[in-house]
Amino acid sequence: MSFYAFLGGKMEKYDLHIHSIYSDGEYTPQQIIDRLIECGIGIFSITDHDNIESIKEMENVDTKGVIYIPGIEVSCEKDGYKMHILGYNVDGNNETLIEMCKNMKLRKNIRNLEIIQQLKDQFGVIISKEETEALLNAKSFVGQTTIAKLLTQKGQIPNVKYAFQNYFKYMDLKTPATTELSKAIEIIHSAGGYAVLAHPISIEREYGVNIEDIFEMFVDAGIDGIEIFNSKHTLSDIKRYVTLAKEEGLLISGGSDYHGEIVKPNVKLGKVSKDGTEKEHHYNMTVISQCVDKENILDISKQKGDVR
Repeated sequence: MSFYAFLGGKMEKYDLHIHSIYSDGEYTPQQIIDRLIECGIGIFSITDHDNIESIKEMENVDTKGVIYIPGIEVSCEKDGYKMHILGYNVDGNNETLIEMCKNMKLRKNIRNLEIIQQLKDQFGVIISKEETEALLNAKSFVGQTTIAKLLTQKGQIPNVKYAFQNYFKYMDLKTPATTELSKAIEIIHSAGGYAVLAHPISIEREYGVNIEDIFEMFVDAGIDGIEIFNSKHTLSDIKRYVTLAKEEGLLISGGSDYHGEIVKPNVKLGKVSKDGTEKEHHYNMTVISQCVDKENILDISKQKGDVR
């Protein structure tokens, strides 16, 4: 099953978590739209990591009738926890948002230099001077996945996953590549957007906690919603997160976290829930209802309302 929303009485598939070439995805925004049409998906968001280049490009892309919601995925930290926050309906021309992405790019580059040096020192894996300069000067987001893809393309490792399991997990990286949680949400709000906690199961697995036990941290920071449907979530996860969203009066969201066939080959565009659970939840709870008007036209000028 795929995600659905009801617009003007019509059931629409949607996918609000997609990555393009501007972060660690494989396809351009236009190529993504072509694939969305092939899959019958009518509403989407490209949520590149700490990067708004896709939003800028979408100003000149033919959506071919597919509804687009501008998005970003921000790497955050709070109280020793790292997490990702999705920002929906953000204004790509917002100066504060642009500045945050520039600062993140600078920190990422410093961190990438650490990774490249440790690959050489610890594992004898060489990334050339020319390749390093290309990574540092790239317009798109460059992170561990980008470096892993480069090593895969060069034939130095069998796949992207190999780099994470055999190299990156053993590195001692000093430069933080995150934005403080409250600050990130504040910036998303200032850009007219809605802040949504991405794939909460990742936090639970990484730190051995239940999201319910630390969720006050997100409420205090001003979170607007939770990504209920994601390729990482089981049915029991979905049920818990729906309950949490309802208890806190938050919006719900869903997306495949699609990257293409190299990084996450098992994650298919628009394919997440296995049993149609998403159809049970009311459209007026979704992020989509806050970003799209009744005529199915994206209302990017709409002021952020009280969704709590």
